[in-house]
Amino acid sequence: MKQHFVPKVYLKRFAVKNKNEYIVEVYDKKEEKFFKVNTENILSVTNLYTLDPSNNKSNNPLIVEKIYSDFIEPLYEKSIKILLDDSRTYISNLERAEILISILHLYHRNPNNFKKLINAHIEIINTMYLNSINENKLEFSYLDETYKTENFNIDEIKEKIELKINKIFKENHLDLTAKFGEIHEFTAMEVFKCETQGNFFTNDNPIHFQDFLNTEANNPFLISAEFTIPLTKKYFLKLSHDNTKKVNYIYRYKISDFHVNLINDQTCKTASRFVICNKNDFIVFLEDKKIIDDISIHRKMDLLKQVIEHCEKSNLKDEYYKLIKYYYIKYLEQNNHLDKIDEYNLMMRMKELNKQKKASLI
Repeated sequence: MKQHFVPKVYLKRFAVKNKNEYIVEVYDKKEEKFFKVNTENILSVTNLYTLDPSNNKSNNPLIVEKIYSDFIEPLYEKSIKILLDDSRTYISNLERAEILISILHLYHRNPNNFKKLINAHIEIINTMYLNSINENKLEFSYLDETYKTENFNIDEIKEKIELKINKIFKENHLDLTAKFGEIHEFTAMEVFKCETQGNFFTNDNPIHFQDFLNTEANNPFLISAEFTIPLTKKYFLKLSHDNTKKVNYIYRYKISDFHVNLINDQTCKTASRFVICNKNDFIVFLEDKKIIDDISIHRKMDLLKQVIEHCEKSNLKDEYYKLIKYYYIKYLEQNNHLDKIDEYNLMMRMKELNKQKKASLI
């Protein structure tokens, strides 16, 4: 049975409807080419959620698929209509809970995230093996396993870990989603809308998380994690813990074409293989990407100048403003030059301010 890890109810808002079919245009990062496909025939795996007969969860091997098709996907359809309604700001406790489940379930539903977990475990085990060899140790332990350094075979270990994590994925990912929802129950919702020509892309792993406070943790269960997801070609959602914002409220903002392509750049980078976007939009994105990837100090200072002007116009003279203005003035005083040490100090101080701000909000 074909089972979607990115559901059709999500994909259809990036598609063109043709009679009863929804057709998406897709960029294949591996093959570096575009193709068009029915949403029925992409981002699915045969029996992805079908439980093994020996499972301890249910007598019905299709119970997970049934929960998705009968409960969560209709809930997503209901929730997305609220998020896309520009007139809606205040929401009820029930609506908030339904929106969060509808969105956050997409993280644990996606096997790409479990593949990342497998790779992380393998990297740790391989590092511990190399350290053990250097220290002349005969064995080492990781989690509930002991590994002998003699006849060590990383491929066999990876295969065992894949079997174990795939079993967890099939049997427990709905439980993980429920726990996930509890931890992130009180996140603030921010919806960004592009009213001009720019269009958001999506990909084969559409919900992205980032942690500015614990950059090495890679743990979506921490309350410092922020989640983002393109909702349609015109709407984008951010979920974050922010004690300055109301939880039963949808904050709405307009966003420029260039900022859309900044987000699209992240979408392209986080795609495992497939980016869902119009070919013409992709061509426009590549033009903006030249600016995004331009790391010259002059480009950076030009952007900082725009931020300074915006802050002064809006009277937002906070620590960020003081920091970037200090280095911008220094750049001008040195005949449009800033050495690498100053660039590094600016970057590190910005990161530190981001951490401080994030810590104060959760």
